[in-house]
Amino acid sequence: MVNRPHIEFVQAQSLPWRRVPPGAARPDAEYKYLSRDPENGACSCLIRYPAGWAREADESLGASEEFYVLEGSLEMDGQVFAADHYGYVPAHWPRQRMRSAAGAVVLTFFDARPEFSRAGKHPRADETPLRLDVLHQAWDMSLNDPKLAHLGISRKNLRTGADGSRSFLSMILPHSEPPGSRGPRESHPVVEECYVLSGALVGPHGDMQTGAYFWRPPVIPHGPFGTRWGCVALIRFVGGRHANIWSPDEAAFDFNAPYRPVLPPELAALANLPPHDPAPRY
Repeated sequence: MVNRPHIEFVQAQSLPWRRVPPGAARPDAEYKYLSRDPENGACSCLIRYPAGWAREADESLGASEEFYVLEGSLEMDGQVFAADHYGYVPAHWPRQRMRSAAGAVVLTFFDARPEFSRAGKHPRADETPLRLDVLHQAWDMSLNDPKLAHLGISRKNLRTGADGSRSFLSMILPHSEPPGSRGPRESHPVVEECYVLSGALVGPHGDMQTGAYFWRPPVIPHGPFGTRWGCVALIRFVGGRHANIWSPDEAAFDFNAPYRPVLPPELAALANLPPHDPAPRY
């Protein structure tokens, strides 16, 4: 976890699709790495399952898998995860069947290299698979930090791990900006990871459109943020319980902030790409 570089931010649209190595599943799926730990292989990625993809095997992975279906649907051992469903499968949990009849695009997080589990390994006794129909969950509007009140944040909790790590959806209201276009910066004692599912969010590094992703290591100051037309993002606090630590000073906010990313060397060329331009609204 600690070996992943700071990425803030990339548009997933700018990253290449890669072919999953041939195996028991047909046809082959594709993936995009969003971030990856070079030592233990833990990674965050988009996986694109083509129509007719299927895998029939009695096996398990040595990594836990957390995922959110962006498009299509994915079936796992008889349970269907349609668009806006969330799933969690513990490491070493047995799987007999996976398939996607019509295809799917799935935002996926592995906490170790997603390799087949070694014989004799078993899931932790306190962990079981999870399936949530997130589309029909109610938004919780009672969790705002007072210093974030201007954003009108609502949340849908997805999962809280034994160490306090959390995954949730965060919704920010349209026409949100810090009072006076200035505000304190925040930091956290743990990793914050984010993928923008819908809308856009503006911060010091530019305008994060749908598909924007960041991996922010602990204690890095960030903000303030705002949005013209609202934003929904999937956020993960990784490695422990999060807390908001606020700076004593304030930083300026600008809806027109240029794209100034923080990228590792292998992604440095993306800093020179033109900003992602979403389809026009009219």
